[in-house]
Amino acid sequence: MKLSYFELLSPDPIYIEKVGSIISPKLKDISSIGINTYHFYLSILLMDLKTLLTMDNDSISILQNALNFFIKENVIYSNEHHSFLIMKNDTAVGIINEDIYPLICDIICQRNCIKTNKEEDLSKVKSKKALDIIKKLQKGRAEKAKQTKTDKNMELGNIISSVANKSQSLNIINIWELTVYQVWDCFSRLTNNSIYDIQSMSVAAWGNKDNHFDAASWYRRIDTAN
Repeated sequence: MKLSYFELLSPDPIYIEKVGSIISPKLKDISSIGINTYHFYLSILLMDLKTLLTMDNDSISILQNALNFFIKENVIYSNEHHSFLIMKNDTAVGIINEDIYPLICDIICQRNCIKTNKEEDLSKVKSKKALDIIKKLQKGRAEKAKQTKTDKNMELGNIISSVANKSQSLNIINIWELTVYQVWDCFSRLTNNSIYDIQSMSVAAWGNKDNHFDAASWYRRIDTAN
């Protein structure tokens, strides 16, 4: 289920029928639990489902806390149903079971501007040769991911500071009212617009040689890679 750009930018929850309302947390909400806890919650939701099915009670409690942070309604675990119940006014209005859980995690990741690396379903591959190629590709991606160093310039704290001091309307006081997706979107727009400004000044000074300058690039969609 791919959310639209409008839905991703919206500060309102996305309602999933028979489940609940998934939010994009505001920066002030992330601040209230701490950035490390926020990242920990996301890492839990990125775990493989098979790993989650073997969790003990403590792990279930942690997952419950994570889901409660990203879902508007109250989430509780039901031993009877072996699922998470979505509660509203002490009444169950939805359920997160093994079947719907991957979809909920995917939507939460979308609302937090997180790109997931889903591996191919190898059970559907009939050709042994094709299966061997896919396994090699998966192994290569896994090794590359281990070798890739985290870019500290892209840490959320630095992005908040950069956007607050670059934007003409946002500042370090009011930026905390934005959702985390809105902040990443602002950062992308500011980056694109900075490039546009440099290019437009160059064209103004030296002319538009070979028609390389795209005057409409300032409003080109930036969500297509999501």
